[in-house]
Amino acid sequence: MVTETHEKRDQLVADGYTVIPGVFGEALLQEFRDWSEEYFGQHEVEHRYRYQGSDVSVISPARWARGDIPAPRPGDKSERILSDPIVDKFLDDPGLQMACKSLQLEGLKSAENLLILAKPAHGPPLYWHQDFMNWNSPISATPWPTKVFLSTYLTDTSVANGCLRVIPGTHLRRIDLHDMIPDAHGEDAQALESLDGPAFMEHPDAVDLPMRAGDMVVADARLLHAAHPNTTDARRTLMLAWHDVFPFPEPPSWWTDPIPTVVREADPTVEYEPRRSPSKYLR
Repeated sequence: MVTETHEKRDQLVADGYTVIPGVFGEALLQEFRDWSEEYFGQHEVEHRYRYQGSDVSVISPARWARGDIPAPRPGDKSERILSDPIVDKFLDDPGLQMACKSLQLEGLKSAENLLILAKPAHGPPLYWHQDFMNWNSPISATPWPTKVFLSTYLTDTSVANGCLRVIPGTHLRRIDLHDMIPDAHGEDAQALESLDGPAFMEHPDAVDLPMRAGDMVVADARLLHAAHPNTTDARRTLMLAWHDVFPFPEPPSWWTDPIPTVVREADPTVEYEPRRSPSKYLR
């Protein structure tokens, strides 16, 4: 049972992530398992998505009906983008809604899709990366999150089967690793062949996040994160939904700390060229 607590809200702000236990019930988890097993029983994951495990984008029927469908990536050979009501079952789940309320995630706006990331048995690790794409904008300087992912694993996770790992605080603080790794999920990252480079390094500040099936991790898009390899004989699957939160440039209603000048004086009508690598705003 999720209860309102400022401790986890403050952890999300300070560390860039938090875990809410027991968000999804067993019946819905089993429905997610059945759906994902059926999909992966019929589709082969392309080699370039091996580090992510897969990169399946499932669009809500309402978004699909609007024609708001992401364009396939060049070279995609499989049905990687599809529509299914499973999206709404995830996003509308009462446990998820209660968890977001307990974290005081104001102005939460879903992208109306799910990413299915399934690391197969004996699959390789996921490289260190962060997923933020707006580093040219002063929005990247907010001390609170403006884009988060909500993610749940369909089975218990551990170091053995590829649990999530994070480097706390790297959503607000630059470290050497930021300048040593390729942009997330781009051609350079997908082309990595050796596991000996910085993208797969053992970082001294890394924290492993083993979780129970149905727990939910909420993380800032700017946070450096990765995943261990799956050394077991079973697939390890997660479902992830992206959300915008705390519409820029307004701070959360509960915010009492100083607001950076660059954020306070920002013009929210200005559009900036997308940028995946951290800029001057990450200090």
